[in-house]
Amino acid sequence: MVRSGKIEPTQLAPDNPKGRFDVYRFFNGVSAEGKEGIDAGRTRIPLVKTFLLEHVSGSGQRKPKAVEALWNGMGSEARQIDESFFSITGEVQDPATRKADRKVVGFVESFDERFFAFYTCEKSEDAKKRVFRWAQHPDLDLAWFSGPLLQTLWQNDISTRGDARFTKLVFKHESIYEMPADFAERVTVDETEDNTPSATTEAEDDGPEPERRKARVELGDRIERIKRSLDDLQKSYDPMNALAALRIPSLTTTGGHDLYQAGQITNRTDSFEDHRNTVRYLYQIYKSVLNYTELLAWQQYGAPGEQPLKAMQTGGAPLVVRFAQPLGKEIFERWINLAFQKRNRFKLWGQPIAMGPTKVHVYGADRHLWQPINLELTDKGLTALLPRGTCGNTFHRLVANIQHYVSPKIDAWLGEKPFAEVVAKWPGGLAAAGVSSAGPEGSREY
Repeated sequence: MVRSGKIEPTQLAPDNPKGRFDVYRFFNGVSAEGKEGIDAGRTRIPLVKTFLLEHVSGSGQRKPKAVEALWNGMGSEARQIDESFFSITGEVQDPATRKADRKVVGFVESFDERFFAFYTCEKSEDAKKRVFRWAQHPDLDLAWFSGPLLQTLWQNDISTRGDARFTKLVFKHESIYEMPADFAERVTVDETEDNTPSATTEAEDDGPEPERRKARVELGDRIERIKRSLDDLQKSYDPMNALAALRIPSLTTTGGHDLYQAGQITNRTDSFEDHRNTVRYLYQIYKSVLNYTELLAWQQYGAPGEQPLKAMQTGGAPLVVRFAQPLGKEIFERWINLAFQKRNRFKLWGQPIAMGPTKVHVYGADRHLWQPINLELTDKGLTALLPRGTCGNTFHRLVANIQHYVSPKIDAWLGEKPFAEVVAKWPGGLAAAGVSSAGPEGSREY
């Protein structure tokens, strides 16, 4: 923030809050000022934003940690305000002195032992760096709203909120594995670390820009106009199937809430209460979808149309993903070489075992909770299996990042069920979707 030519840090928290409602009032004030700036065509302060985070289910093999223990173990400090609300202290750089200081950076609400919301009004770049750094810790992961889940939200909810309302849909696909290996490696590392543009991800006039498929399409319009055009656009251009963000119009006020694939929700209304209600709504959807994912993944199914990997026959249903177009041999090799390096967007670890020119097996681990995962990767798709009792969030992260980086248009199943049916398993979702339980030939494409 700049006042009288002097750079001043943004206030990130109320002074000495006596309870969570002092925090709500503070964020209400920030939301109102932020919306005033939006309406005036300029945002004077950072908007309130929330990150949905996932820990571990108490029904699994790992015991959930208390919020204080979890955040203190990641180099931050959690202080309890009430039974399920905590302030989070971390390092913040003073924009004037460039020196780091420790201060309250936001607040965590524990919805249950597994899911948390981190509320903050830090600048987006700083907040994402902080949250993505936390997500590198084995105990914590982002809530992954994959393209199919966002598509279901659009079809079953947002598209019904009034034809005259404005919304926004963002589609993103970056074929980083089509680039030379040195460029692809830098993009993978940079975007995993902080999810912000860098010299290797955003072209400059005089900078290097290797030729590759890179699409970012933003549709901002009235709901009725998007409904009329979207189906034809998705049929004619594959990257239009890789839905990465959308705006949820508020039901109670003007403006809306921007939901991003990695679980970030940005408040573009003047009400923090409306924002928090939207966050809780999305949490309930995600929790329902994840519970259904794990119910299916821990049953016994074969892969559709073929036998599952012999080494995978451990009592679980595989996630099966098929690409709309096979990968070229060089692209496939680059994907395999980079997908399991130390820092990677897929958050996986393993040593690929070549079974042919475009086929590998990986008996590895998910870096979230270091749970085992078995994979078969080919130029035509992927099969993944998690043992009974492990976290289904891995499947949603895989689908999200495959569409973002590998193939924008896919067919996917979990066991015998189309992934479309899995992500529509929330109140009102499945019935409104009209999704059939047909096999591979009858399932919808994304």
